[in-house]
Amino acid sequence: MIAVLPGDGVGPEVTGEAVKVLDATGVDLEFVERSVGGKAYLLEGTPLPQAARDACEEADAVLFGAVGHDYAPYGVPRKVLSYLRMEKGAYANVRPLKLYPGVKGVHGCGAGDVDVVIIRDNAEGLALDHEGYMWKEKGVDKRVITSLGSKRIINYAMEYARREGRKRVTCVDQSNWLYSDKIFNNVFNEVSQESNNLETDHVNVDVAAMMQVQDPKSFDVIVAPDIFGDILSGVVVGQIGSVGLAPSACIGEDFAFFEPIHGTAWDIAGKGVANPIASILSGKLMLEWLGRGDEALRIEAAVTRVLSEGRVRTRDLSGDSGTSEVGDAVAEYVADDSTLQVWEELTAEASVE
Repeated sequence: MIAVLPGDGVGPEVTGEAVKVLDATGVDLEFVERSVGGKAYLLEGTPLPQAARDACEEADAVLFGAVGHDYAPYGVPRKVLSYLRMEKGAYANVRPLKLYPGVKGVHGCGAGDVDVVIIRDNAEGLALDHEGYMWKEKGVDKRVITSLGSKRIINYAMEYARREGRKRVTCVDQSNWLYSDKIFNNVFNEVSQESNNLETDHVNVDVAAMMQVQDPKSFDVIVAPDIFGDILSGVVVGQIGSVGLAPSACIGEDFAFFEPIHGTAWDIAGKGVANPIASILSGKLMLEWLGRGDEALRIEAAVTRVLSEGRVRTRDLSGDSGTSEVGDAVAEYVADDSTLQVWEELTAEASVE
């Protein structure tokens, strides 16, 4: 069973398309939708009703949209994320970011030029439960990083790189002057001694941002504390064409949820123009986590085909198609037996270029 938590803003629109595409794979999935976030808070007095908690407890995985509302206090909908990340232990935020064929990249980048996985800590650093204080003219935030938490996320990054056939893991932090990052970096150095066939290196976050802009092929897998992973994701998103192409997986020991990284996007909510591909690709990551790699590959192939053709695309990619049109096109290609062959040809062309 898959618990679907559409949430607020464009969450319901893009999550609906992800479910449509997952249905097209033919995998026998039962979807149970539950309300969370600002809307749930207004209707039920809580951003995380018991029915939603129960669904998450029973589910094999969770497909999540976004939470946040301009008429609900900031901290209220964020309690949903605190539950999913902290209480349920989904500590590893995995963000595979790539430039697809047919999408215009920056500085002459083409398909295959941007392909980096950012793995950020979901549970430590400036996490959701951090302590903070604010006065009229002064704000203070407490940032905490532990050896145990660092070792957990760094080991995950190493194991991910080996499993996915990646060659290098780079630690990105600011350990030249932040004490908490010195802990993170010390643990990375210790773990790196047993990295076997993986290359490992370290770059300070300001230098990493510069390197990624100058050469999008600078990194393979990046592991970083939460805030630096988030900032670097923004740099890479600028290179792949749109935040609407950026999926993520949030993974723990025995629980995982999957979400686009774009948030609620209230400025376009309800207009039917949001790009659903990030949510669709998050569904693909969910299938991989569930052990349905073949079906996940079909989604990847279908998305690649739709983007490379360029006939159906939302306005963030200079198109005029609606959210549901993109979902329909991807679902159609998922069910088309010729899509995998087309994908293989497109992938081969990208590697040659």
